[in-house]
Amino acid sequence: MKKEQQGRFPRLGHLPELDGIRGIAALMVFFHHLCSTSFDITPWTSPVVRDLYWLGGFGDSGVDVFFVLSGFLITAILIRDRDNPDYYRDFYWKRALRIFPLYALCAIGILLFLPGSRSFVLLCVFFIANFASSFHIPSIGGFWSLAVEEQFYLLWPTVVRRRSVATLRHWALAIICTVIVLRYIFAFFGHHNYWHTYLCCDGLAVGALLACMLERCQRTGEGLDSKRGVLLALAGGGIVMTVIASLIPTDPAHIAFHAATGATAITLLCGAFVGTAVAYTGHSALRWLRSHLLTFFGLISYAFYMFHIFVRDGYDHFRGQLQPNDLAGYFVRIAVVMAITIILTLISRYALELPIMSLRKYVLHRPTKAAVAEPL
Repeated sequence: MKKEQQGRFPRLGHLPELDGIRGIAALMVFFHHLCSTSFDITPWTSPVVRDLYWLGGFGDSGVDVFFVLSGFLITAILIRDRDNPDYYRDFYWKRALRIFPLYALCAIGILLFLPGSRSFVLLCVFFIANFASSFHIPSIGGFWSLAVEEQFYLLWPTVVRRRSVATLRHWALAIICTVIVLRYIFAFFGHHNYWHTYLCCDGLAVGALLACMLERCQRTGEGLDSKRGVLLALAGGGIVMTVIASLIPTDPAHIAFHAATGATAITLLCGAFVGTAVAYTGHSALRWLRSHLLTFFGLISYAFYMFHIFVRDGYDHFRGQLQPNDLAGYFVRIAVVMAITIILTLISRYALELPIMSLRKYVLHRPTKAAVAEPL
């Protein structure tokens, strides 16, 4: 590889807009699980609850936002550090210290408190929880999305290390196109389970593509805003696919094609959103993304994402299932689950995650800072 092809990703500093986006993603997933997937809406007549049920249905796309963010941040770090002689060692140590302690804590909790969960925990040990349905094992919590990321990052660091940034862009585009095509092939057979890595890793690839674009721009003294045409194309493509998805019936014969088109729309829109935040960081129009509330949820998003489903299920177990049209119970449930999740998240952050992260100085080749922000 030629030296000029390698390029070193400049240290960009911290972008609070990305924390805000991560906070939005975490809240989207929270309300998806609290307002849409945890009770039967059929007997409810309250228009407020029905509207929140409909809005919450879009909340699962928060995971797609996480994928794009992760693909961007991790690829940025990998490009920046690929001259490091301990490239692989440092990368996997950083991932392990960031992900594994809380991951292991939640897995052990499931094993101890949920009877019959041994098979699922075994899948978690090998980071293949996203294939639980293939083994006819009930899935628990948010482990599936972490499995998708870790599977992707078993191979991606080697690609980044061995290929020029220009070639990486081609790889990212190839992954995006392949995943989209695979979704439609699977849709032809009526399949629309997008927990399998080969059907949902296009978000990670879109984030990687943005990182490659930014590296190229910075080598020429520009910013990502110089690629506004690409960002507009992502947004435009996402809007077009959204319109097409809305025109496809959701009956059993067409639901898989509706889902495939919608998944592509969400990926493109998430890519445009993250790319715009990076391109116009500091702009007054993005002040709302830098708000204390959103950045707070962004900083605690990992534990918040992992804990909230268990807190919700624990609340429902002890409090009992919601009764139809119990508005007071409906909103109390959201507030209590939110409060308990935040408390547990803060305890985890200061008693477990940050102390473990401080061990970096003992295991890394040299102290490093994240290229943009600490990845989820």
